[in-house]
Amino acid sequence: MSEPARPRYQRARRDAEKAERRRAILAAAGALLRSTGFEGFSMALLARKTGIAKGTLYLYFETREEVLLALYVETLAAWSRALVARLRDGMEDGEFVALFQATAGADPNFLTLRARLESVIEHNVSLPRLVEAKRAMRDLVGELAPRLERALGLAPGTGARLLVSLGALHLGAEQSNTGPAVASLDLPEDVAEFMRLHTEIDLFRETAPLLIAGLRESSRA
Repeated sequence: MSEPARPRYQRARRDAEKAERRRAILAAAGALLRSTGFEGFSMALLARKTGIAKGTLYLYFETREEVLLALYVETLAAWSRALVARLRDGMEDGEFVALFQATAGADPNFLTLRARLESVIEHNVSLPRLVEAKRAMRDLVGELAPRLERALGLAPGTGARLLVSLGALHLGAEQSNTGPAVASLDLPEDVAEFMRLHTEIDLFRETAPLLIAGLRESSRA
């Protein structure tokens, strides 16, 4: 069965219409990225999915990476809201780490985009768009950091450092779990044992509490 035709849109002229069109493009981009993955994502496919002419898409985003950068900011904001909604003062470190891991992994687009943010996406956008996105990220971290400090009993000013550190640790831990399954390979036992070390240990949950404790202790010194 052929895919139903997408609606064809007229060009948005008012600011409110343009903002609504931009939101619609990003919503479609999120769905497309989940189905195609990063490498398969293209402006041509996005135009098809939205029913917006490819040339019109470029009036909103100059490159595919500008779409993906804006989408990353949206996923970062959504993750921040989800985390804040479940934070409470006096949380145990282990409880917070589990919450961080669960919310960060809820939307696969979040990690897909984060993994390529500095290495690919930010190299292929205009300087004004990069500055705009970085300011949005800074503001989100600035809002979340003091809430984190209260929840975990951290010294003022340490929340942003913790967020950056946990983000890098979580991304690295997730990427370490993307190798081939040990059970599916005919491996020498010594190699299999070494590979299981990477897959059977929850690196983030074991290491993140140590990072939090170390940051707390260093701020008291």
